[in-house]
This record gives sequence, structure tokens and C-alpha cells, in this order.
Amino acid sequence: MKIFSVRRAALLMGLGAGIIALPALAADKDPVVAVVNGTEVRASALTAYQRSLPPQMAAQVPYEALLDSLINNTLVYEQGRKDGLDKDAEVKRALKDIEQQLVVKAWMSRKLKAEVTDAAVKQGYDKFMAEYKPVEEVHARHILTDSEDAAKAVIADLKKGSDFAEAAKAKSKDPSAKQNGGDLGYFSKEEMVPQFAEAAFAMQPGELSAAPVKSQFGWHVIKVEDRRMSSPPSFEQAQPVIRERLAEETAERLVTDLRAKAKVKRFDPEGKPLPEAK
Repeated sequence: MKIFSVRRAALLMGLGAGIIALPALAADKDPVVAVVNGTEVRASALTAYQRSLPPQMAAQVPYEALLDSLINNTLVYEQGRKDGLDKDAEVKRALKDIEQQLVVKAWMSRKLKAEVTDAAVKQGYDKFMAEYKPVEEVHARHILTDSEDAAKAVIADLKKGSDFAEAAKAKSKDPSAKQNGGDLGYFSKEEMVPQFAEAAFAMQPGELSAAPVKSQFGWHVIKVEDRRMSSPPSFEQAQPVIRERLAEETAERLVTDLRAKAKVKRFDPEGKPLPEAK
């Protein structure tokens, strides 16, 4: 419930020492932070309200401003109930929608917590390692231009001794080049567009492309820095990806199982029956 803004954006941008993060709850696990018309407002409600705000605002708003905003919302909520809005049909429909979202989230969260365990993640990593096959990787830089002539001019300058990273910052139309000097890091052949990959993997460390390489992005000047065989990520590195993949697979299976047991009829916007989903 966010009826009142905590502070106007201009004020938020000017905050300094007032930036807060709500402190850990002390002896009283959920202390009273306000009493509004006899109703106690707990710290947990304030924390929930803070989390409902946009991240930038939530991180910068002073404690008292956050508390005053929650008090204002509480007052409006009380008045809305006195006016009978809690019985309004539109409000009831909205509450039903929110209830459905919360139940869906809670049910799925509990199922995933039960199935996507640390042991399951470790098993997934072990399976990945058993199937892992090293692939060749190239570490390269590139300068991207709009035309072949511009790329040829870059190659000519580089052959005269120009620094590749500085040339990339000045002449590449790849936006990231200004920060990384055209450095693409290590990549496998499958990770790049075919024309670029073929050229890069035909080169040796220290080699500069003799001619511009054309792709759908433009004309590339390539310099290969290194070649190597890939190594698998550590368990710590792979764990987040494996956990996310297992969660997606588990969620899909759970929904598929529910769908298989359900009797579902579908209709188009005009109420006409749609073919059964496969």
C-alpha cells in the first residue's frame, strides 16, 4: 500500500547523512514504532513497507520520513475502512488477485525449497562435471567500424605501432570499447557470430587480422591475445546457475503435473471454445 510518496525525488537525491537501513531488531523482536489512533504499528510493518518501495528510494529515505509515510498510509487505510471501501466490489476483486499471487508464490517457494536442496545442486554439479568436455577458447580484442575502408585505415595505423586498446576506445563503435579497449575476454567458437569466430580461431596469439572481417554488426579489426582449452567452473562459481536451472526445471515439472491432472476448458475473447492444449 503506497498512497503517499516518502519524499519527492529531488529531496531524495539531496540526502546525505540521513540515509538509513533499518537496524536489526533488538530485545523486542518486533517493537512498536508508532501508535495510530490506538493501533500499534510494528517494526515488521515498517520493514515490509520499505521493501515495497523502489530500491533507490528505499535505500536513501530517512527513518522518520519512512515512518511518517507509513503512518499516513495507516490513517488513510483506517478512513477507507470507515467509509466501507473494504466491502467495495472492486477492492474485493483486487484483494482476491493479490491473494492468488501470494498463494501461488508461497506454494511454489515451498515446493522449490523442498526439492532444490544443496544436495540436489551438488548432484547437478557432479553430473555436469562428468559430462564436461574442454573446448578451445580464444582471448581477443576487436575494433568495430561502419565501413571496410574505415577498418582498413585502423589496420594501417595499428601496423605503424598504434596501441590497439587506445585505438578501440577512440574508433570502435562498440559502446563497451570505451571502457574495455575492445577486450572480449575468452570465448568459444560457438559464442561468436560465424564470420568473426572463423577469423579469430584461425589466428595465433599476438596476430592482427590482415583484412577487415564483416559480420551483421559491421566491419571488425581483430587481435588475438591468447588461446587455451577451457576449464570447468568451480562448484562455488557454478552453484547459482545450477540452482536456477534446477528451480526452473522443477517449477515446470510441478505445473505440468498439475495441468495433466486438471480438467481445463479454454475459450477465445468472444467465448468460443479453443482447441485443447497439447
